[in-house]
Amino acid sequence: MRGLRVNLKRALLQICANNDIVLQHTRGEAMKFVGIDLAGSPNRPTGFCTVDERKRVRCKVLYSDTEIFENVRKSRTRIAAIDAPLSLPKGRHCLKEHCRGRTHFRACDRTLSMMRIKFFPITIGPMRTLTARGMNLANQLNKMNVETVETFPGASQDILKIPRKQKGERALQLALRSLGCTGDVDDRQLTGDELDAINCALVAKDYASGSYLAIGDPSENLMILPVPLQPNRT
Repeated sequence: MRGLRVNLKRALLQICANNDIVLQHTRGEAMKFVGIDLAGSPNRPTGFCTVDERKRVRCKVLYSDTEIFENVRKSRTRIAAIDAPLSLPKGRHCLKEHCRGRTHFRACDRTLSMMRIKFFPITIGPMRTLTARGMNLANQLNKMNVETVETFPGASQDILKIPRKQKGERALQLALRSLGCTGDVDDRQLTGDELDAINCALVAKDYASGSYLAIGDPSENLMILPVPLQPNRT
C-alpha cells in the first residue's frame, strides 16, 4: 500500500514540458488539433472541434464513428483529445457484471476527487457504454497514426475558472472567447457539445506544446488537463 500511495503521489499532478514526441508528427505541416466530446451512443450528438495555433476553432456535431473518423482524417491532425474514459481501473478487465465487485475508480478519477472536481464514475450505467465506445474509438484512431489523450472538459473549465455548460452555454462561449478563441465562437451560438469539444481541442493543443497537467497513474492511463491560468500581476 505504501508503494501505491507513493506512485499515486508521483502521478497526482505532472507538469510536462517535453514536446519532442508530439511535435515530430506535425513538423512541416499546418498544425491543427482535434477535440471530441464523445457521446455514449451514435444516436446522440458528439461535439467535434478543430483548433489551430491561433486558437481559431471550427465546430460541428457528428453522430457515427464513421463520421468521426472521416472528420479526423480531413483535419490531418496527429493529436485528438477525447472526453471519454479511455482505460479501465487496474484489476478490472471489463465492465461486465462478473467484474462488478472490482474497483470502480482509476488513479486519475481519485485525483479528481482530491481536487474536488465532480465527475461520473466510469462503471455506472451510461458511463459504461461511453467507456466502451471511447476505448474503441481511441484504438481505431491510433491505427490511423493519431495520438489520443483522455481529457475532461468539466475539469478543464473548473481549473481555468470558467463556467461549465450546465451554468449556461452562452456564458461558457463568452468565456472561451475571453481565452482567445475565434472562429465559430464569434459566428454563431454553439451547442453545449461543441463548446466542450473546444475545451478538448485546446487541451490537445496544450499537449502538443508541452504545457499541460497529467493526472493519474501512467501504467493505467493519464488524464490530460490545462495548466491553471496565472493571475495577472499589476
